[in-house]
Amino acid sequence: MKNKRSDHAAPMGQMPGTEHRLIMAGLGGIAGLALWGLGDRWGDPSVPPALFLALFTFVATYSIVALALSGPVAVARALIGALGFAVFLTLLVSIAGMRYMVTTDLLDEPVMVSVAAVIVLFCTPFLLVWLQDRSALLRYDRLFDAAWMLTARYALAWVFVAAFWLIAFLSDALLELVDIEVIDSFLRPGWVRFGLSGAVLGLGLAVVQELRHTLSPYPLLRLLRLLVPLVLVVVSVFLLAVPLRGLDRLFGEFSAGGTLLGAAAVAVSLISMALDRDDRMAVQTRGLRSATQVLAVLMPLLTALTVWAVITRVRQYGWTPDRIMAMTVALFLLTYGMAYCGAVLLRGGWMSRIRQINVAMAVLVIAVAGLWMTPVLDVYRISTASQVSRFETGRTTMDQLALWPLAHEWGRAGKSGLAALQSTADTSDSTGLIQRIVAVREATNRYQFEQQVQHRDLPERAAELLELLPIRPAGAVLDAETLQDIPVFALNMWLNGCRHVTADGRPGCVLVKGAFVPSVSADEQAMILFLDDDADTRISHVVLRPDDGFVMRDVFDPATRAWPSLPAATISEIQDGAFDLRPSGVNALSVGGKLLAPSQ
Repeated sequence: MKNKRSDHAAPMGQMPGTEHRLIMAGLGGIAGLALWGLGDRWGDPSVPPALFLALFTFVATYSIVALALSGPVAVARALIGALGFAVFLTLLVSIAGMRYMVTTDLLDEPVMVSVAAVIVLFCTPFLLVWLQDRSALLRYDRLFDAAWMLTARYALAWVFVAAFWLIAFLSDALLELVDIEVIDSFLRPGWVRFGLSGAVLGLGLAVVQELRHTLSPYPLLRLLRLLVPLVLVVVSVFLLAVPLRGLDRLFGEFSAGGTLLGAAAVAVSLISMALDRDDRMAVQTRGLRSATQVLAVLMPLLTALTVWAVITRVRQYGWTPDRIMAMTVALFLLTYGMAYCGAVLLRGGWMSRIRQINVAMAVLVIAVAGLWMTPVLDVYRISTASQVSRFETGRTTMDQLALWPLAHEWGRAGKSGLAALQSTADTSDSTGLIQRIVAVREATNRYQFEQQVQHRDLPERAAELLELLPIRPAGAVLDAETLQDIPVFALNMWLNGCRHVTADGRPGCVLVKGAFVPSVSADEQAMILFLDDDADTRISHVVLRPDDGFVMRDVFDPATRAWPSLPAATISEIQDGAFDLRPSGVNALSVGGKLLAPSQ
């Protein structure tokens, strides 16, 4: 009998299943009610914003971390451990909140919230290992297991919450068919929904912890590591093609930086997955192991290009919080890449070295994220100084100046920068800048401000478009009156295309007048071709009738019944007169062996 009881006893420091489930459900319910209570007081003038920010940060952090730790360690120990961390993060967030005129504005900034989330995400596994065994704090295998279990528990618990609410809604709908609304009435108050969600989440976390021995990351890791050779091939082809394509063209595209960041992050993740928690669980087949090594060796090249892509964008437009975040991530990836490459080139024990690199990098991420929340790394001050300096030195035009973020998103530093710009405008008698500063301060949202600026500058933009836009056939004209009814978005799109240049240095746009649609006179319709930011040729059919509306259609090839893909050289061909008009049911523009006709 004694042995039988011991088989069913809870592990040391753990509670029996039912008791632990009830406690976890209670903790989750209390957390949900606390968050509901704070949300209900959002914007309450009787609660100082600084106090509300501190309370919200503390409650959210303490709830998340305490629930995550409870189970792997005893509940009381988890509550104490989470308390210290929640106080620490609350202090950091409160310091960061001082950058704003109203401290709770921090909660509306995705960059700042993301940094706080990164601190929680990276610190929690360290905290769990420390509570379990302080001597194992920097052991990769223990951190790997902790991170996996925390992620799996929360993911499965939230799936359970989603399933609970799905069943609740279906049950309510079913009972409403027979005029029974008891479920809807019970769930209608917000505090019930929050409290019940928290309780179900806590219950889910408790049950998943009981089933921890049946959970394993290895099937997923085994599948994902099979992607290493594919990523290696893609990265190799990309790096070989870069010299042929040229850096100027590569980084001229708006999406290059984001794409490179994503690719480098995927490569780093796959290398870590291939190495698993220890050598015994790492890739064993020669092909996969060799592919992992080669990918690690190539990482410095890929990540260096990632850093250069961000630098190129900063040179063009200056620093912003998003670009500082992108540069920070890019530098981390470059450090990963160089360290991984060095670990492989040193040969023996390279997998163990990479695991230790991962531990060191995790600590570095936590440190930098902490600095991000302090005045040491105030991204709003850095961004404001960059934008103001670039405008004062003529490197940024008025259209490129980040006035809305300065006035409404970059806190105290942004408002100080806007005041400095106003002083500059007053000194130089810049009426246009003064008008924009007044408008940005009075506007209630960004769209309203941008519309005011665009409509105020519409005559100037139309005049610039008329100056840049080549008109064909020879002798055809386009007057300013015709452009008055063109929507701002279309005029800006065409003007942006004209500001790009073709390979031979001419404007990246052209307008061809012609009777493409028989019901409209040839002088009141045209096809306009222009370059977009990716150097691709776009084309539209437009009807230009002063005081009688504006119509813009897509263009297709009636011969192939498809929307055409045109090379950039098409614009130069039309500017040189290498086209004609042909009938195709409607008239079509013939250029480069393709027919272009308005869609019906």
